[in-house]
Amino acid sequence: MDPHEDALAMAERHVREGEERVARQRAIIEEMERDNHPKAAEIGRSTLQVLLSTLELMRGHLRIERERHGLEP
Repeated sequence: MDPHEDALAMAERHVREGEERVARQRAIIEEMERDNHPKAAEIGRSTLQVLLSTLELMRGHLRIERERHGLEP
């Protein structure tokens, strides 16, 4: 973490990185399904649910930081 990064910039970065992780996980699941690995795809979907839940928490934090800075959510 950049020591000069403020809370708003950090929250924005976390959301951006979380969205990238979700996109990568979806691609992995598609590949596992395409390659006929149903059990691995199911594990991937479980992981995706955790990533989506975490992303929603990150988005909530971003909304709080944006409001704190007087910005629209």
